[in-house]
Amino acid sequence: MDLEPLGIVPPDSDGQVGRDPVVLKIEQLLDEDKLDEGIEAIQDALANGQGNALDLTFLLGDAYLGLGRAKDAEPQFRAVLREDPDCPSSRCWLAMSLFLQWRFPEAEAAVQAARECPGAIVDADVIHAALLERRGKFDEAEPFFLRAAAVAPDKYPPPVRMDRAEFDREVRKAARKLPRQFRQCLDRVPVVVQDVPHESLAEDDDSSEVAPDILGLFVGVPLPETSQFDMPQGKPNTIYLFQRNLERAAKDREDLIEQIRITLYHELGHYLGFEEEDMDDLGLA
Repeated sequence: MDLEPLGIVPPDSDGQVGRDPVVLKIEQLLDEDKLDEGIEAIQDALANGQGNALDLTFLLGDAYLGLGRAKDAEPQFRAVLREDPDCPSSRCWLAMSLFLQWRFPEAEAAVQAARECPGAIVDADVIHAALLERRGKFDEAEPFFLRAAAVAPDKYPPPVRMDRAEFDREVRKAARKLPRQFRQCLDRVPVVVQDVPHESLAEDDDSSEVAPDILGLFVGVPLPETSQFDMPQGKPNTIYLFQRNLERAAKDREDLIEQIRITLYHELGHYLGFEEEDMDDLGLA
């Protein structure tokens, strides 16, 4: 995956999990974004019979989601639901795990169950809306995004909307602001704006790490790996920006414009073959 996604629904710890010291310590690790350390601590606790196994299993799924490891998260939430079918958080995050694996019909069934679950959490409405977006039902999706914003404004600000012409103008403005040495490079690779990522992008990605909530993506062969003698193979080099995902990730209009710039520059950096740590120094972050 070329850009670390912010996520449609940022996974977080369930406030109702157990209060035993082992669980509390692991919750603290996850709250501090020490996800790998938290996973190791959970696995050790489960192996040694420490802590509440059901709570730890939930937290393991939560940590995997935080790392973008949806395939690993899915069985953890299924395990919790076998013991506690009415756990609203597990139902919600199971739907999210399926969504992130591009298993949309299964995700739709799971999110419907999550929304009908007693004590359903608002995050399920956001996943439901994202699934509606996948089918191009933007008008139907919007009330669910706005409901989530009303219930949890700090977590889910209302999506910032631009029409496509305005969005394209902001992309061009960002391109003009590129450092001089990179502006000409952008002329060599087209920038394509899509509402949401097409499934073919995931099918064609060798890493299998393209997520449906990704903000941007470079597809092709990085410039340092090509030469003037190379013949074109496969799909042409392309930078993709995903408008609906970017709109959902932004706090306000100014932030959306900044996210467009950051994403465009980041994907250009991948085309140029730069490592993540190089982009700040080169003015591409």
